[in-house]
Amino acid sequence: MQCFINIMGNNKYSNFASGYLFGIWGLMMHLVILWGVLDANFHSPIIKDLPIIKPPVGAPAKRLLLFVADGLRFRTFIENPPPYLKNVMDEHGAWGVSHTRVPTESRPGNVAIAAGVYEDPSAIFTGWKENPVDFDSVFNQSYKTWAWGSPDIVPMFAKGSETKVHGESYPAEWEDFDGSTIRLDSWVFERFSNWLETDAATVKNKTQIILFFHLLGCDTAGHASKPQSSEYLDNMKYVDQQIKEVVSKTEAFFGDNHTAYLFTADHGMTDWGSHGSGSKDETETPLVVWGAGIKNLKSRQNIEQADITPLISSLLGIPIPVNNEGVLPKQFLKLGQKAYGARALLNNIKQLVVQVTANRIQNEGISTQKHKKEQELEKNIVNIEQLLAEKKFISALKQGEKTIELAKTSLLYFRQYQRNRLMLYLTIIWVGWIAMLFLKVTGVSYHEEKPSQLLLANIGFACGVVLLLIEHKVSGSSDWRLPCYGITALVSSWLAVRTGMKLVPKLDLRNEKYPWVGILVIIFLIVTMSTGLIYRWIFGIGMLFAAAMQRILLKDSHPMLPWTAISLAVFPLLPVVEPQPRIYIVLASLVAAATTLLFNRSMSKSLKLMEALRLVTTMSICANYVDGRGWLSWIILLLTPFSIWVHSDNPKERIVGVAHGLLCPLALLSASYEPIFFLGLTAHLLCWPLHSTLSHRMTGEVRLNIQDLSRAGFLMLYTLLCFFGTGNMASISSFDPSWTRHFVTLFSPFTMAALILLKLSIPLLLVGCVSRTLVSYSIFLAVLLLGDCLALPLMYGVTSQGSWLDIGSAISRFTIAITLPCLLLLLYHLSYPLVTINLKRSSSISEKEHLV
Repeated sequence: MQCFINIMGNNKYSNFASGYLFGIWGLMMHLVILWGVLDANFHSPIIKDLPIIKPPVGAPAKRLLLFVADGLRFRTFIENPPPYLKNVMDEHGAWGVSHTRVPTESRPGNVAIAAGVYEDPSAIFTGWKENPVDFDSVFNQSYKTWAWGSPDIVPMFAKGSETKVHGESYPAEWEDFDGSTIRLDSWVFERFSNWLETDAATVKNKTQIILFFHLLGCDTAGHASKPQSSEYLDNMKYVDQQIKEVVSKTEAFFGDNHTAYLFTADHGMTDWGSHGSGSKDETETPLVVWGAGIKNLKSRQNIEQADITPLISSLLGIPIPVNNEGVLPKQFLKLGQKAYGARALLNNIKQLVVQVTANRIQNEGISTQKHKKEQELEKNIVNIEQLLAEKKFISALKQGEKTIELAKTSLLYFRQYQRNRLMLYLTIIWVGWIAMLFLKVTGVSYHEEKPSQLLLANIGFACGVVLLLIEHKVSGSSDWRLPCYGITALVSSWLAVRTGMKLVPKLDLRNEKYPWVGILVIIFLIVTMSTGLIYRWIFGIGMLFAAAMQRILLKDSHPMLPWTAISLAVFPLLPVVEPQPRIYIVLASLVAAATTLLFNRSMSKSLKLMEALRLVTTMSICANYVDGRGWLSWIILLLTPFSIWVHSDNPKERIVGVAHGLLCPLALLSASYEPIFFLGLTAHLLCWPLHSTLSHRMTGEVRLNIQDLSRAGFLMLYTLLCFFGTGNMASISSFDPSWTRHFVTLFSPFTMAALILLKLSIPLLLVGCVSRTLVSYSIFLAVLLLGDCLALPLMYGVTSQGSWLDIGSAISRFTIAITLPCLLLLLYHLSYPLVTINLKRSSSISEKEHLV
């Protein structure tokens, strides 16, 4: 024990442990803030054990056929209307647009359709192919449901409901971007034909039956060939033709005119074949409803995607799923169904009011005094019931419209009841962390902690914790989020105070003639980066400003430094990667890289031959002369570190080796000018002054000066430019399988996501390698400080209100601001083996040892 105390008392070991504890705490703070902001604005809508509201009698339909064409966007559907559904829209049914929410992915879209629940923030930790949480759905409430389709969707609804939901899926291997997309949908329609011959007779006279057709063909065709392609349109027309046959067979078999049909999509798709973000093409999906109980509406109707759930429930006369947020679109019901429509709307209101009460109890605890919003809702329900008893159905519907809007706003009110207080706690957490980080980066030790000050801080912390727990106990609230975030805020503040007792901030202003210039540079860069997250072209202005300032601040830099910065300023002004891959641009970048080999005098002939062979092989794959998906593309990717390690460990020569090594996998994952941008970024970073920053790093000086903070600002700008130099907010958060076309064709979310993450990380990895060579570790802490300051105002921009594009963009901006500095710090450490390992030197040492 004494030995352990002596070791820990050693300043070297104490600093080592302190550094790692500081890093762990910083990582925890970033995770808490990232999760906390999403939790405060998008808290899980699921409350368990809610009572089921009994549905009204007299439902118009006995069965409903639900067709979900995965990835079919409204624009393509309405510009090229399929003939059968177009006839239904004109003559028999109602149609319009179903507006989805972000993320525009298959799982949340199908859950919103069947359960009326939008994406749960906790779903990001629970995987892709399972229920994000246990939730109720129209399938659970039906008498029986048969579901056919994708193995990624159907099992999600069948799991845990095997007695009611009978699901079948085709093999996951069929989801091949090079295969026939019609095959996926034809399998589904064949299963329906088999069902008619086998199980249909068992439920011919039953009610509350649902048949769910999940049709993945359009999504797969859109990913592989884009939504403007003939493959996409042919798949849509095939689905249309098959729906016509399904309707004909259904009506012939049952023959009672009590079948309703609903056709929609879970999400749309961009022109370049991706989805996930909040653009109009991704959030607008077609909706066509016809059959039993449906009015013929010739004009376009606009509803939210979750509104489909109460519509299905009302048509079938089943209970509305308990966590549903949707509102019954009563205009779809026939005029002769006014009485039933009014009762169904009242049923929807009661179901929402149950959630209002449950959320109020969760936040305020159980009390005898109800909130005034609840009292008003209950009063309105009594009035509606009185109007129904008097058969004043039109008046009941009008009163119901007002009441359901009140129910929706009340539900939102109680779901965000704690938001302001949560955001206050999160702000304290974040400011405490930023203060602690600022002291660590700029502070110098001036005295030991005074026992009286330490005692006062500890007493204040303990009293704060006790008061929070007492307040929570007295309130009777069952929501533990407030005390948890509150205690975390106290801990963050306490650690900041403790750090302030030891350190005093002090910038090194020696050798600084004009410190105000550096301060203005830092302020301008932060403003540029914050606005650049909204307007991509601002990063072009930022790079032009950087070109001018680097000429002033970095006097020993290469003469080409400002010119390379100007060339990088062009990229944010270019269009983002376009729908069709421009392979000739990718090939041009590889030719440019090969040309640099001819003028590189420091590289040996053997290295030039190796790099030329890698470039030629990559060109052959990109030009589709060679199919790299079997093994060749993967070999190039896996051998990349080894191709870097054979280069000289001279800093600039190694960076050239890193650039050549990473260029080939980047080209295989690119569709346009991404490799050109990568080469431009490499040229710019190689122009940084090596000897001045390296000497500063090697002196062991910890205190930062203004130039260090300016360099940190430049690195932060490069970090964001790695993302926005070739894309925008939508392209970053969307998914385009054409990027992975040289590696995989089968739909594999995790493999494809890993490859896309690798593509986005390659420019960042280059910045990490260059930064490890050129700047100090303390400057990286300054990068973290600037990034965290940037995230502070952006956390208040995250909201659940506004258009889905605004909501998604605000989330993306905040997430990028808070994660990029951490990612760059991680890449700083991951780049260590890339810039230090030298296989030639290791081989030489081994050979000498052998000779000895």
